[in-house]
Amino acid sequence: MPPARDWFYGARTFAASMIALYIAMLMQMPRPYWAMATVYIVSSPFVGPTSSKALYRAVGTLLGASAAVLFVPMFVQSPYLLVLVIALWTGILLFLSLHLRTANSYALMLAGYTLPLIALPVVDNPLAVWDVAEARTEEIFLGIVCAAVVGSMFWPRRLAPVFVDAAGKWFADASTYSQRFLSRTVDPQEVSALRGSMVATFNSLELMIGQLPHEGARPQTVRNTKELRGRMIHLLPVVDALDDALYALERRTPELVAQFAPLLEQANAWLQDTAAGASVERWQALRNQLDALQPSAEALDDRRQLLLSNALYRLGEWIDLWQDCRSLQHAIQCESQDTWRAVYRHWRLGRLTPFLDRGLMLYSVVSTITAIIVASVLWILLGWTDGGSAVILAAVACSFFASMDDPAPQIYRFFFWTAMSVLFASLYLFLILPNLHDFPMLVLAFAVPFICVGTLTVQPRFYLGMLLTIVNTSSFISIQGAYDADFLSFANSNLAGPMGLLFAFVWTLIARPFGSELAAKRLTRFSWRDIVGLTQPATLAEHRHLGAQMLDRLMQHLPRLAMTGQDTGVALRELRVALNLLDLLAYSPRVQGSAQALVRQVVAEVGAYFQACLKAGERLPAPSALLMTLDRTRRALNAQAQDDHETRLHLLHALSGLRLALLPGVEFVVGGELEEPLPHGIDGAPL
Repeated sequence: MPPARDWFYGARTFAASMIALYIAMLMQMPRPYWAMATVYIVSSPFVGPTSSKALYRAVGTLLGASAAVLFVPMFVQSPYLLVLVIALWTGILLFLSLHLRTANSYALMLAGYTLPLIALPVVDNPLAVWDVAEARTEEIFLGIVCAAVVGSMFWPRRLAPVFVDAAGKWFADASTYSQRFLSRTVDPQEVSALRGSMVATFNSLELMIGQLPHEGARPQTVRNTKELRGRMIHLLPVVDALDDALYALERRTPELVAQFAPLLEQANAWLQDTAAGASVERWQALRNQLDALQPSAEALDDRRQLLLSNALYRLGEWIDLWQDCRSLQHAIQCESQDTWRAVYRHWRLGRLTPFLDRGLMLYSVVSTITAIIVASVLWILLGWTDGGSAVILAAVACSFFASMDDPAPQIYRFFFWTAMSVLFASLYLFLILPNLHDFPMLVLAFAVPFICVGTLTVQPRFYLGMLLTIVNTSSFISIQGAYDADFLSFANSNLAGPMGLLFAFVWTLIARPFGSELAAKRLTRFSWRDIVGLTQPATLAEHRHLGAQMLDRLMQHLPRLAMTGQDTGVALRELRVALNLLDLLAYSPRVQGSAQALVRQVVAEVGAYFQACLKAGERLPAPSALLMTLDRTRRALNAQAQDDHETRLHLLHALSGLRLALLPGVEFVVGGELEEPLPHGIDGAPL
């Protein structure tokens, strides 16, 4: 049973829809049901999403209506040309909307399919396009205003606590995830599940952050949420690098493990304590213990001491990153307006850059454009008077789910619930409405089912089906100022919509049968291409941009790998290869002579290795020559860079991280023989 607050939301939204319907009928608007349906489309239990969707729906409707007024008179004498213009308009704006991953993408997508919504019903009477566009705009604006005003006046709920709860879930998973690696009690299945949960939560935060300003969140709080998400994304590769460093330390230098173990225990205890507060003093004390164990510059010539130094460096990265995440969490919870100060600082830190697979985006858009053209041609050839509704809903369905890897199941759900809406609308129209004679009776007739269905829209698993049911039912009933229903007219006009959705479903099965497998393979190849691209000359700013983009792609890649049953750890390792290459490139100009030449040779050989993977279309074993080059580079750095200890240390750590990412468990070559142990979580799953 839904909780009381969900029932209140259902009743509140129903009240707003009835107010919009009453005002529209009082003003004698031609299609008052558009105002009623808009209330349900725009409404959300939270102020931020309601305000943002109201704004973007208004912008999108205005833009789409303006396009209809412009294009219909211009091309109405050439039906096929008009169809092409409508399809291209919808596709171009859909393509632009796919570049945005926040709520503002809705404005562009809506503007795209608003053109066919207004243009197609008036192709037989183009002089009416202005009246239809004006009426739709007015009625939608009325619904938007009613939804926003009622939602803000009666028990408005803020999205900020939901963000805090979602972040809390991520911290709970991340804390357990980190604790398993620090205590060296890793269960591959548990770690994989935690990793998947962390990525899912992380991806859900982006949309919420974009909506916080719409409910009046303070600028510093919004900045803190962006900073938090920008650091969350680093945790998985940082923990993975720490795990590899500890694994190599345990295998190669067991005598140093006892020296390192107390620090791990202290870090584990500190991890649990940070849930209550991110004390800078506790962090500094732990940092001092870590620095006390750091080997001297001369000791780094010993490869075993370098193993210890690398493990300390990776642990220090995690400590600083976790301190930042926890301090940001507490600042967001108490809505602190003080300027936040970071302790985790890295040259690669920068604004998150979204990764966009424009190839798949373009294919999805072309598929949508072609679907609209084919559906329109079939409509014209069949001469179906109301067949435009089929084209409209086909365009809407293809646009809604264009960003999904496998949109067919969702389009089928769209078809099913729309067909059910036709049934519900017919029951209302022919059995209930003939017995109603005034508006209060109409409200009573709608109250129970609409409140119940509106209440269920709050729950994510029911949202799509229930929203489609309530919006389509209210639209199909086509409430007017006076009752005028004809069964044949109703069936002819309202069965076209489900037929269009059925066409969109079949079309999608044919045009987009690939699913997540293709997307995962493409993301893998993008990773390899980026690593190859690192061998090309670029500025530090371009490298920072590339690093942020690769992190964002990882958050898209991991869910698809998990969905297709592949090893998610491989994608993490390839990201770490790229990040360590970026560190080598950033610090290599600070060394001279043979050391710099060898560092650049390492970069070139790694690029050549991944170029070979691209050419072969599969992951290849890391070449022995590359691992030998890594070892020669380490020796050259020890011999030449003694005068700049900081640069030398950064380069040595990057070399160690690169070696461990390329071949887990191997830190150096002994007698020319390479051991290739596979630690937990690496099952050798094929691409």
